[in-house]
Amino acid sequence: MSGEGADDRSTTRRRRVRRRVVMVSIAVLVVLGTLCGATFIPKVANHFGYALPGERGLPYKVHYNGRDYRNDLTCARARWCEDGRTPELRPRAYCTPRAGLNLGGGNSDTGLVKVDEVFTMFGPSHPVFTAGLVPRGETATNVIVEASDDCYLTYDLMGGP
Repeated sequence: MSGEGADDRSTTRRRRVRRRVVMVSIAVLVVLGTLCGATFIPKVANHFGYALPGERGLPYKVHYNGRDYRNDLTCARARWCEDGRTPELRPRAYCTPRAGLNLGGGNSDTGLVKVDEVFTMFGPSHPVFTAGLVPRGETATNVIVEASDDCYLTYDLMGGP
């Protein structure tokens, strides 16, 4: 009879252990799901400077070469960006075609030089360019990010030189 009592105790212990494993697994999945969902919040994308997938997913601030650059026309689809636009910014187009970037013409055409990329959550990265080569030791005053085919956004240097 004492053998049956030992089996009951070990079965009960196994159930408790199984229950704990299931509860911990559920808790881990909930935390991971929450963290994954938070990555698609525009405020988080803007803070960390990565793009969200889809149209107008670029953040208002990008980081390149140890400096931050800002564009007031985009903010990873955050509502405050659209609501906070000044009357002068409202009619401006979201992006500029390559021909409208005023890179020069003829022999003085410096072109775009790819220098970095903006990471996109679950999508292709967006290339970051400078207009021509930036001499070593100097800081670019602006960078150009390709939002989509023939659609470019210019980001201006934040802070001082």
